[in-house]
Amino acid sequence: RTGARRGDESTSATASTGSAAAAGDDAGERSKSPPAPQPAPPGDNPLTSAVACHHAAVKTRDIENAIKFYSLLGFEVETKFVAGPARAAWLLHKSSKRHGNSHQSRIELIEVPDYVLNEPEGKVRRAVDLTRREDLLGLNHVALDVTGCIPRPSDDGGAAADGTACALYQLREWMDDLNDLSVETFGRTVRVALEPTKRIVGREVYEMAFVYDADGTLL
Repeated sequence: RTGARRGDESTSATASTGSAAAAGDDAGERSKSPPAPQPAPPGDNPLTSAVACHHAAVKTRDIENAIKFYSLLGFEVETKFVAGPARAAWLLHKSSKRHGNSHQSRIELIEVPDYVLNEPEGKVRRAVDLTRREDLLGLNHVALDVTGCIPRPSDDGGAAADGTACALYQLREWMDDLNDLSVETFGRTVRVALEPTKRIVGREVYEMAFVYDADGTLL
């Protein structure tokens, strides 16, 4: 009889801890408590596990001009709104529509009102040139990954599927094409802050360059 009861208790414990406690006659069995919850591993804290970068904010003297510049890089207006006295806009990269919420590239533009900008007559204010002011703290630049824009070599030694010779088309050539697009579309060249150069980061070799946006912000 005792063996049968204990068998019933075991079965009840699998389905419901409360049923097992009610079925048990032994005080020791009734006093058992469920195992204490284990702390979440580092990085899995539910308070921060879903944090993601939503956007980088850039101030501009002319939001429409800034929108044109970022359109060269594939950004489109997601929404326009007012932030206090300033006109503002969120720009979303075209690739975000393909990737959904898992990978979104967004930039916020904030137009500084004329009365705040207070430009002297005949002078156009620009962002501080951070290539010349290494003493300044805070946000330094916005980095865009253009790896997917550069043709990859194929298995036969260099030519991409579309016939482009990858050895001859790298970051510099991509920037030349971007500049040609800017001249063709808006009649203006893209100002280069740093020509393409290679840098070792960890075990990877990155090719990088810096350009200025319409107001002089580093990209």
